[in-house]
Amino acid sequence: MNMNPISSLPLPPGNLGLPFIRQKKVFQKNYQDYIKEIYEKYGPIYKTRVLGKKLIYFQGYEAVKFVLTNENKYFTSPIIFKNYKRIFGQTDISWLAGKEHRDRQKLLAKALKNKVLDNYIDTIHNLSQSYFSKWMKSNYVDLYFEINNYTLDLVLKLLLGIDSASESEIGNYLKDMSSGLNTIPLALPWTKLGHALKSRDKLFNQFEQIIVERQKESDFGSDVLGILLTVQEQINSKLTVRQIAEQMVNLLSLGRKELSSALSSFLILTSEHLDVLKFLQIEQEKLDRSEPVSLAKLKKMVYLEQVIKEVLRLAPPVSGGLREVLQDCSFQGFRIPKGWNVAYQINSVLQDPEIYEQPERFNPERFNPINAEDKKKPLCYIPFGGGARECIGKEFAYLVIKIFISTLLDNCSWKFKENQDLTINKFPVARPANKIEVCFTNG
Repeated sequence: MNMNPISSLPLPPGNLGLPFIRQKKVFQKNYQDYIKEIYEKYGPIYKTRVLGKKLIYFQGYEAVKFVLTNENKYFTSPIIFKNYKRIFGQTDISWLAGKEHRDRQKLLAKALKNKVLDNYIDTIHNLSQSYFSKWMKSNYVDLYFEINNYTLDLVLKLLLGIDSASESEIGNYLKDMSSGLNTIPLALPWTKLGHALKSRDKLFNQFEQIIVERQKESDFGSDVLGILLTVQEQINSKLTVRQIAEQMVNLLSLGRKELSSALSSFLILTSEHLDVLKFLQIEQEKLDRSEPVSLAKLKKMVYLEQVIKEVLRLAPPVSGGLREVLQDCSFQGFRIPKGWNVAYQINSVLQDPEIYEQPERFNPERFNPINAEDKKKPLCYIPFGGGARECIGKEFAYLVIKIFISTLLDNCSWKFKENQDLTINKFPVARPANKIEVCFTNG
């Protein structure tokens, strides 16, 4: 007989009574300090209330691993933000669970994994060079603004073959859609949700027209949409035009945020470590410039890969995740009740001192073959999430970052305007806390 059923266990420590207004201010403005303070006070898990929902927060390696390794057993994708499905669609992969999620993930992975990445290399390289040429014509550029334009142009070119997206209204549509997520669910023309739904309709209509036209062609093309349509025919697994459009919007929104985060964090963090930049330049100079960019050439950039991994460890582009509890379970003697929501923090794993020596220190050498700190434990290096819901575009993101930085090192020098605050906010996505101006010069 079980003398200690889950129902008899206590709930995690914490406070369900924090006023909503104070909660909102804490999470928006002082999130990093708040999370650290709570971890020191309560340990790896604690209960709280967010946006009216009861939530248990998981921090630290063991706690986060528990969540990530129990997908579909104890945890599933939550419905915590009522407006999200209305704006971004009912069928994007974020909401799917079980077999449906696995099947969609396998389908999309075929367009974003190593075997097809060669298709994207020239586009990434050429667009990067184009932006560097433009930036060198200005005294200073707004770093995050320009990188956001770059990633919008790049992601839409690779997804749907759309050129010069940053000169269109697509960026404004995405901004309107995002602004409607955490607002009153009142869809009147003058409300934020009303504006979001109007922009949603315009964006989806544009994408659906592209998809319908592409389906009529004999050659679907080599961008993500083309590969997706080809794979669908091969495995006889048809998504509707609307489902494809919803998935393209999901890939665009998440891909752009994660790439903008990673690229801006790379430039900020390396600017504070000139010795690292020097070693990067030395490695680059040893390569044959006449050799075109290829997966084989990128593999030779061993130190660059270590630096990228260290940047992503200190400023992960995915801050964490949300789940809903499928059935009662327990962790470290505490009850995790069915129907509650769960949040986990990736940064708490990536800076765990039991895994990473001096975790606050910027040290790319921790990823060399001898140290290999990211190989100490399963799921201890998860800047793009982990487990069943790890970002399907992870390899694609690494490819973009590596080509962008390698091309930058070949073409430019850059210098940050003096006396700027280079703080990186890490919630909800790592990004500069303030406007940052950078001067790019030839050389």
